[in-house]
Amino acid sequence: KQMSTKTTFKRVALVAVAALGFGMLSVVPSSATHLFQADSLSLSASASSTTVGTATTITATQTFLAGGTLETMTVTSSFTSVPSGATIAELPTPTFSSGSNSFASFSTKVVNVGAAAVSLGVSNTSTMTFTPTKVGTYVIKFTPEAATPADVINSTAQTWTVTVTAAGTSSALFSTSVISPGLTSGSSDATIYTPLTVGSSAATILVTPLTSTGSAISVAEALTATITGPGNLGIGGSAGAAATGRSITGTAGNYYVSVWADGTAGTSTVKISSGSLVLGTETLYFTGPAASVTSALAIPVINSGSGATAVGAVTAVVKDAAGNGVSGVTLYAVSGTSTVIASATATSGSAGTATFNLQGLTAGTSAITVQNVAAGSTATYSAPAVTVRAGSNAASSVTMTLDKATYAPGELATVTVMIKDAAGNAVVDGTYAAFAAAVTSTRALSAGTLPTASLSTGSSTGTLTFKVNAPVTAGDFVISALGGSTLAAAQAGLAISATGTVVLSTETLDAIAAAADAAAEATDAANAATDAANAAAEAADAATAAAQDAADAVASLSAQVATLISGLKAQLTALTNLVIKIQKKVKA
Repeated sequence: KQMSTKTTFKRVALVAVAALGFGMLSVVPSSATHLFQADSLSLSASASSTTVGTATTITATQTFLAGGTLETMTVTSSFTSVPSGATIAELPTPTFSSGSNSFASFSTKVVNVGAAAVSLGVSNTSTMTFTPTKVGTYVIKFTPEAATPADVINSTAQTWTVTVTAAGTSSALFSTSVISPGLTSGSSDATIYTPLTVGSSAATILVTPLTSTGSAISVAEALTATITGPGNLGIGGSAGAAATGRSITGTAGNYYVSVWADGTAGTSTVKISSGSLVLGTETLYFTGPAASVTSALAIPVINSGSGATAVGAVTAVVKDAAGNGVSGVTLYAVSGTSTVIASATATSGSAGTATFNLQGLTAGTSAITVQNVAAGSTATYSAPAVTVRAGSNAASSVTMTLDKATYAPGELATVTVMIKDAAGNAVVDGTYAAFAAAVTSTRALSAGTLPTASLSTGSSTGTLTFKVNAPVTAGDFVISALGGSTLAAAQAGLAISATGTVVLSTETLDAIAAAADAAAEATDAANAATDAANAAAEAADAATAAAQDAADAVASLSAQVATLISGLKAQLTALTNLVIKIQKKVKA
């Protein structure tokens, strides 16, 4: 049957639509989203450290399998965290190791070999440079992307954390030296006492910033210095920079911080920083006029008559009203008896300390008073007098004593040796041949060291002490030696000794007595036991004899009974025979 034209057109349209639909299904994979194969993104490091202004680098590597006529992937960098004040301009700048592609992207295409298309493994590396401008932590994210937004990738984003410190410094790696006025070098972390005279130089603080490894920095630092308390500051390339303020920032590379007095007394603290990093602090004391002085006796006995000087025999400290030491003050050690010891002067130094060297003239003693004026003037302030004796260095005699007469076994004992001059006073400080040989003991000491032949009287009183331990058993012990060549002829070579006794304690003696009593009681008990044993033995002997007598009696009685029984048996036998005869006769 022939179809109408209208119906024919309808059927043709349906077939065309169906064919078109199948055709579209068959071409979707080649015209829809592209899927990258085996793609990856890696960084050469996940974290780095550097300093402000110093570049650091990282390498980003992107790979994938090419599969089309032209395929492109990109890497984009972005900040996810930055210190305050950082700018977008700090983002890493790439330098490609292959090709001349634009930033963070590269492309590849299939190479045809004959009629066949071959998939190639594609790899590209970029070295990226980052130069931070702020101290702190940066986190930079590297994100892989396809050039066509609809395309699908497998690789994931990577992050790079960069820790940034101040240019070459750290809080633990720096040094400071304080240079006092008039000096060219100083000591680390010194405390300076300085007059309050307006415009006077108090100190110069030399700062040496270091790298994280302790070496000199490669980038010059600009120091900031702030003072709390009296004073003004200056920063320069050498000591003595003029004062410009109380909180100042110097030129990079200038590491001398000068401190100047402003006429006010008190304590000041200088804080030195590099950017936000505090390098350290130093303390200074601006002192007012001297108001008081104290003194102390360092050498109580000095030599006399030889022109020798006892260095540092008396020390003193001069302070202002606030109790801070005052340097540069002239002090006088006034001798009460100038014919025995001469007066002396000294100038206070750091922290207001001063030392006096005294000269002995003749043997005797003198009261030494430290004050602000010489003898004959009225002192504004002075220290209580100390007594110094001018003695002799000519030894005449030596004594040796023990600190106790009796000791417990092994108890600590003190041996005292005193060397005296002809007047019976302790000799001055020096070395003396007090004994001809080392001191010995008649019984072994349990520990300690006895005096040697040559002795140095460092105590400056001619007296030395030695610690030993007494013997461990009871009895007397004698320590002794012969007098040495230093002594006067009357004592040189003579025996010098000291005697001690080791005794047992009451508790020990009681214990010994108790032990003796117990031993005696034990002996008595043993004797009693012996007597009892002897009595028992005698009783046993008597019992044995009685038993023997009884045995003998029993034996004798037994013999008698046996005899009687034997006779009775004979009689019975005769009687039996008689009865038999009678029976025979009766039968007959």
